[in-house]
Amino acid sequence: MKIPRFTSSIWKYKNYLMLLFLMLFVVIVVLSSTLERKYDLKLGEVSTYTIKAPRETLDRISTEQRVKIAREEVSAQFNHVKEVRYDVLDKLSNLFKELYELKNYSSIATVIFDELNQKYGIALDAAGYRKILALDTESMTNYERLLTDIINKIYELKIEEGNLSDIENVKSFAREEINKRMSDNNFIDISLNIIFPMIKPNFFYDSEKTEQKREEAVKNISPVIIKKDQIIISAGEVVTENHISILDSLGLLKTSNVNWKLNISIISLILFTFLIEYLYYKKYRKECISNTNYLNVIMIIKLIIIILVRVISDQYIYIVPFALGPLAITALIDNKVSLMTNLMTLVLIAIIIKFNIVVVFIGLFDVILGGLFLKRIRNRMHFIKLSVWFGLTNVIVLMTVSFIIANVKSITFIDIILSFFSGILSSILVAGILPIFENLFNIVTSMKLLELINPEHPLLRKLVVEAPGTYNHSLMVANLSEAASDAIGANSLLTRVSAYYHDIGKTGRPYFFKENQVGNKNPHDRIDPLTSANIIFSHVKYGLQLAREYGLPKFVEHAIEGHHANTLVKYFYIMAKKNAEDPDLIKEKDFRYGGELPRTKEVTILMFADSVEAAVRSLSDPTQENIRNTIENIVNDKISDGQLKNSPISFRDIEIIKQSFEKTLKGIYHERIEYPKEDDINGKSKGKGLDTNGY
Repeated sequence: MKIPRFTSSIWKYKNYLMLLFLMLFVVIVVLSSTLERKYDLKLGEVSTYTIKAPRETLDRISTEQRVKIAREEVSAQFNHVKEVRYDVLDKLSNLFKELYELKNYSSIATVIFDELNQKYGIALDAAGYRKILALDTESMTNYERLLTDIINKIYELKIEEGNLSDIENVKSFAREEINKRMSDNNFIDISLNIIFPMIKPNFFYDSEKTEQKREEAVKNISPVIIKKDQIIISAGEVVTENHISILDSLGLLKTSNVNWKLNISIISLILFTFLIEYLYYKKYRKECISNTNYLNVIMIIKLIIIILVRVISDQYIYIVPFALGPLAITALIDNKVSLMTNLMTLVLIAIIIKFNIVVVFIGLFDVILGGLFLKRIRNRMHFIKLSVWFGLTNVIVLMTVSFIIANVKSITFIDIILSFFSGILSSILVAGILPIFENLFNIVTSMKLLELINPEHPLLRKLVVEAPGTYNHSLMVANLSEAASDAIGANSLLTRVSAYYHDIGKTGRPYFFKENQVGNKNPHDRIDPLTSANIIFSHVKYGLQLAREYGLPKFVEHAIEGHHANTLVKYFYIMAKKNAEDPDLIKEKDFRYGGELPRTKEVTILMFADSVEAAVRSLSDPTQENIRNTIENIVNDKISDGQLKNSPISFRDIEIIKQSFEKTLKGIYHERIEYPKEDDINGKSKGKGLDTNGY
């Protein structure tokens, strides 16, 4: 029966749809934990309930009262404008300059005095002006100095804009100063008529500064917070506006709107944890993005944990198997993915348990123990030891954190027992679910990898019997690769397994590969270079065929194909050009492997190790310097040839790998044909000049 196109399309993206469904389920489970009971209370009624706050919230009305008081206590702010004094002094000086000039005239019209009043804003009559002009020059100068001195003293005082009281106080001060320093009543009145109009505000209201001070005062106000489990209203208490406000903010009233702000915040936080995990995987664990099985496993484990936390009541919260996540993800993927995933899961758990600090710390230490100190779980018996460690960690954290927060009296003996058995339960659950995940999602655990490096594995036995030289080469490559993987933090066990099986295709025609040849006879001497190259290439194709027949994991297939990628078999290419009548007809692509470029650190290391082991073993004088130069040349050749385009490996990793190779390579090497130089090929047998990519 033909499957409809629509159904076929859905099935094609089934893993992504499953992931989306799991993520949605996580959101629903976490959101459901925030649902609270609703109460029917009205203002002025007597409450029949004692209601506690399910979480911390703001007491809005009490806080607003504090803010209002704080703002009112801040007085208006004024800026001192010194220029006012200088303007008044300039005005007084200019007035007297004109009076000095008028002394030269014997007759002065009254209109002149009116003009002076208008110009300088004073209120002096003609008689007053004439009395000043009647003074001799020295007396007039002294009088000007007296008025100047009084004005200076006046403007040392604070005269606020719009403050009539300040104006009156300054006028009183000016009158006292004039009375103290003058005895002539006429001149006292004249002086007052000059000075009083010149009294201006020298402090002006600053609205921005005032608002700033008030805002600063508000910032120093501590908001009134209703703590979690604090009683909001007791039974028999009259319901006030404040009660209604607090209950409504918590969404505890039947009339309360859906707390969209809370729900959106929780959803946003959940999605943010998903985003953080995605960005981490994208940068450091790309295989988790490319393989949706990994993402689905992570999400299922996350879901199992939060459902257990959601279902188990507060009374038995300490039995929650917090170590399940760290153990399961470390076993199925690795400890670094475990650390990031479970830290983000702990955020969701914190929401569900209303941020119970003791439980959060227990979960945190389990995550750290599983993510930092469990590099890899290599056998199922390991779980028994780990369960004890997790149990002891839970008990220690429970006791110490409870003591720190002065809550140790609430911890019972049952709580201690439950927290210890939480670790035991975690190990039991993980041991039970691992085989399910391995089979359902085709994920290879460390335990499975250990089975693959067992010498009794049928494919390894086949390699030993049919291509013993290749088997020994694979062991050496495995040692090199494993040490380098450890050095850069890659999966060393996976690298070792890849090395064991990377050349299994050579069992098809073992004697076409130098390590399996006996004596000086080389079958390549009797065939043309292109045929030789195709025979060499065929070991990759046959290796993939064997891997599928024996049910090897996908990563082994990538190792078989990726350890040569699309490198050039230089020797046969150069020989073909040398033997051809027209060298230009020889195409380089015909002498390149057709494999996929390495896309993991492990296969990249394997590519390096395979070539390095072969080249170093062929050295006639394997000194430390020669080994170092050989490693350097091979690695640089791979880089310049574009073999690392898809690899996540960094230049820092490459330097560490080279150092690791150099440290490991110090034993005796099997005889191997030397790595050829193009200028040295003339006259040599094919059997003595094949490059490392040919074998």
